[in-house]
Amino acid sequence: MKGKIIFVVILVAIVAFVSNQVLIIDKGTEGQYTGVVAFDASAHSGSDWEKISAEIISNAVDINAINLSELGAGKAIKFKGTVNEFTSKAGGKRNTMTVTPEGYTGNMTFTVQLGSIYSGTAIRDVQTVKQFGDFTNQTEWSQYAKALNSQLDKEVVAPLAINESIQGKTINLTGAATASGNAVTITPVALTIE
Repeated sequence: MKGKIIFVVILVAIVAFVSNQVLIIDKGTEGQYTGVVAFDASAHSGSDWEKISAEIISNAVDINAINLSELGAGKAIKFKGTVNEFTSKAGGKRNTMTVTPEGYTGNMTFTVQLGSIYSGTAIRDVQTVKQFGDFTNQTEWSQYAKALNSQLDKEVVAPLAINESIQGKTINLTGAATASGNAVTITPVALTIE
């Protein structure tokens, strides 16, 4: 009996000690106590978008002044051209248009991504505002690329409400271009329709 009383007293003492050492906090407030804040790719892309789009516009080279086979992972380009065809896939979420830049006489096909789903990381890869070392890991770097694509859709493409009526129209475009084989894919940062 005496042993059980001692055990209960020790157990009560341990519980009292632990309860004074544990702080129960609300979910989502951990950063206030640990200093570690959850990564928010949208916040980064939103605050960086103006600088990134200005940089790409400033560094853009006329598409007829470069060797398109050397585009590789990406380059800032610009051109005026004619829309040949508008294509909508994935229930209207993967829209593209093929274009012919003025003055271009080669055999490359130019496809402009119009969202809301964008493939690739061209915008992230041609900008210099943020680099991989600014992020904790590859996951954050990838989330940043996706958030930049969402930002460009919101700021550049969605307000234009582009649909099949764009076929045959003239556009002025600045963006990040990548090439694979005879295909050039362009993700716009500035786009106007004449």
